[in-house]
Amino acid sequence: MRRATLLLVLLTACGTNAGEEVRITYRRGESLGTFLRALKDSNVIRDERLLRVLVRLGGIERKIRPGLYVFRRGEGIWRVYEKLREGPKVRYFKFVIKEGESLKDFLPRLGRYGYDTSYLLSLAHDSLFLMHLSRKFPFLRGKKTLEGFMYPETYFVDYGASEEEVFIPPLEKFRKVWDSLDVERRSRKVGLSPYEVLILASIVEKEAVLDEEKPIIASVFLNRLKRGMPLAADPTVKYVLKNPPKLLSRRDVGIDSPYNTYRYPGLPPTPICSPTAKSIEAVLEPAKTDYLFFASADGRRHRFARTYREHLRNVRRMRLK
Repeated sequence: MRRATLLLVLLTACGTNAGEEVRITYRRGESLGTFLRALKDSNVIRDERLLRVLVRLGGIERKIRPGLYVFRRGEGIWRVYEKLREGPKVRYFKFVIKEGESLKDFLPRLGRYGYDTSYLLSLAHDSLFLMHLSRKFPFLRGKKTLEGFMYPETYFVDYGASEEEVFIPPLEKFRKVWDSLDVERRSRKVGLSPYEVLILASIVEKEAVLDEEKPIIASVFLNRLKRGMPLAADPTVKYVLKNPPKLLSRRDVGIDSPYNTYRYPGLPPTPICSPTAKSIEAVLEPAKTDYLFFASADGRRHRFARTYREHLRNVRRMRLK
């Protein structure tokens, strides 16, 4: 009874004038103290210690749920306490990974939901984090990056998810697609390892505009690999350039990088984007062709060639348009 009376006195002693809206996320694994300090730093409350006492007296210290909370600057502690007791205003946010995007394309967008994007990018290339994930996702064993494994799709992410947890839904979707395509078994048919299939699929994803052309483009790259020819794929060079131009210059294709498939034969060391199931399937079941070259015909379709002379004619034809 005395505890309830003290709580009532504390609550009624606090003001209720409210101002500008403030959105603050309480993440799983985050300490309550850190969350309450964020309320003070955002000028929602004046005294985090008083709120901590109220939370303890109200018996909700271990019951505050992760998620997005909406407050107002200068809001009375009574209203803040009530909102913490009621739970988060919004549980989920929509996050889209577009086809052909790389980690550096889509991870920064999580910043608008309060995530530390620099930390997310470092996690995506952290060997210890990948080793931890590989217990649940065996296809990550021995990998140095999550590039290519974050499946392009629309996701509804729990606002309370930690930085580590936001990677899970795209990886689970990737696993479903990967297993449904039976990549581990079918990759042998095209003479590639499963990871090499993913790498090549990411290049096909960036080169192709039309799904119907993907098996043909895949056949070109596979034919070049069999002959020991460099892939000479523009997207692999653009992957390492900070501000890649639409058309690469001679200087661009001369850069010293293992991702420069003009300079170094074979596949780049990792995927360069998140490929779709159709791009992966195109590598597993390429068209039967003897093409070695292709050039853009109209920005969407491509002209394919068997010889370099024929390829040059196609390039000239494109430039005359």
